Amino acid sequence: MVEEEVHDKAMTASEAVKKFISDGESVCLGNFLQSSPLALIHEIVRQRKRDLTLWSTSLIDEADILIGAGCLKRMVTAFTYRVGGATLPTEFERAWKEKRVEVEDHSNYSIMAMLMAGAMGLTFMQVPITLKYTDIFNKRSFMGENKFKEIDCPFTGKRLLLVPGVNPDVAIVHVQRVDAYGNAQLWGALGTAKWSCLASKKIVVSAEEIVDHEIINSSPHLTIIPGFRVNAVVLEPWGAHPAEVQGYYDMDVPFRGVFFAMDANPESLQAFLYEWIYNLENREEYIEHYIERFGMKYLQRLKAKPYFSAPANYGSSFTRESL
Repeated sequence: MVEEEVHDKAMTASEAVKKFISDGESVCLGNFLQSSPLALIHEIVRQRKRDLTLWSTSLIDEADILIGAGCLKRMVTAFTYRVGGATLPTEFERAWKEKRVEVEDHSNYSIMAMLMAGAMGLTFMQVPITLKYTDIFNKRSFMGENKFKEIDCPFTGKRLLLVPGVNPDVAIVHVQRVDAYGNAQLWGALGTAKWSCLASKKIVVSAEEIVDHEIINSSPHLTIIPGFRVNAVVLEPWGAHPAEVQGYYDMDVPFRGVFFAMDANPESLQAFLYEWIYNLENREEYIEHYIERFGMKYLQRLKAKPYFSAPANYGSSFTRESL
């Protein structure tokens, strides 16, 4: 790989979102609840992207932020967090009831199956036939007849339920570390990260650290996205806050409590968006503002205590230099 290609991938979140996410595209969140790419989501909001279709198996505050900012037209998901149930509405609920956003309801497995099929170049994937007896099958939105299909198994003759393979326009993902080539490593709860990214046409990776390629080589089992598939690499410490990142920091539960309290009202949600996104230029200013509001001491309390895994021995009787 030539030197120019390496440098072309390293850019700011602002540059990556401007270059690789366009209005009207489908955006797949690579992370599943943990290590959420919130710095990139904030940049999408900051750039006022419009008419996006969001793909994600499960969501906490990501959809509420994007809907409140007017970024989303459609969603495919299995779960959105309702912190207070019917007593504390969310922006997602308001938008769905007011028909400001179209929602296609799936199961975690059926969304994963669509992404796996898309990543492997398949046009469909089998899912459990039991879904046919749920409202996930019976109630349909913008996917219509193409939400599910049924066929007879050519081997057993049994009835099978299928979902289509999908290829979102772009995946955004946050990982612990990545090298300059884009080889991205994630550990802990992986969720749908691998298949979300490999199914998508473009991939934007943000990371807590950009490390030397030799560190990536020494632990290849942690690499979930190969560099040749990655379009942009963004160094973004605290890039998942208030979500947790295994080995780096824990979930900021009180901060998320503040968000959902403000999310209950459209006006206070807008106040949150202006304070924490629109009025800040980037993630660095976000963290500076957090320290101003709550103090460095509280931010430091979120940092994870070290707990290292045992190293794996990748040695052999030869070396790369001897080949």
